[in-house]
Amino acid sequence: MAKLLEGQAAFITGGAQGIGLAVARAMVAEGARVCIADVQQDTETTAATLGADALGLRLDVTDAVATDKAIETAARRFGRIDIAVPNAGILLLKTGTDMTPEEFRRVLDVNLTGAFITTRALGHHMMTDGKGGRIIMTSSLFGIRGGRENAAYSASKFGMIGMMQSFAAELAPHGILVNCVCPGQMDTQMIRQLFRERAQLRGISEAEVAAGLTSRIPVGHLGPMDHLAGTYLYLASDLSRYVTGQSIIVDGGWQVG
Repeated sequence: MAKLLEGQAAFITGGAQGIGLAVARAMVAEGARVCIADVQQDTETTAATLGADALGLRLDVTDAVATDKAIETAARRFGRIDIAVPNAGILLLKTGTDMTPEEFRRVLDVNLTGAFITTRALGHHMMTDGKGGRIIMTSSLFGIRGGRENAAYSASKFGMIGMMQSFAAELAPHGILVNCVCPGQMDTQMIRQLFRERAQLRGISEAEVAAGLTSRIPVGHLGPMDHLAGTYLYLASDLSRYVTGQSIIVDGGWQVG
């Protein structure tokens, strides 16, 4: 049986950890060659664990020149880029009144401007190549609704959804489909960081923070990475060839619970 992404190539930012790495592993399992681009120092080592065809590149997604060069390197290696996953992001847990303008700008710079830089560059690549493609951004449940201590992160993820919709309208005539995945409380390093920081802010234990969050999830637990990665596979494959401009929430029922 043919694999979903046989012969395709993906460029994934924030790909050396968390959601990005889980998506990279899932895409490799479905036949794709992947480039993981990440600011982490061990990105090349992590890429080696994905197989001989995987490429790891150190990248700060806020640097447009470096992003262009990274995409050129990946395209030379693979021939073209079929799938883009602008996924790199940071979290700052702080109340809006305590946050500095510099902290707010930094979160938007990485999460939103970084996604713009990546999408813009890969959109140009796919348009020039003329064979269409898929762009799948990582927004968040907090791109659909705000939350305490989350002003910068929510602003960046809300903004991403609007940006995604604009790119979807502009790129559809070129056969490029653009969508967002909006994860809820997934079992990632970032959610563990949130538990630690929220516990410190509120003077309670990490276990209490975790219990408070998971009690609101109808399925009763944090989301496993392989469950989330399947949504990216769907949006990257021909199964979704009439889907664009959409924000798909993967939250274990949080929104309805």
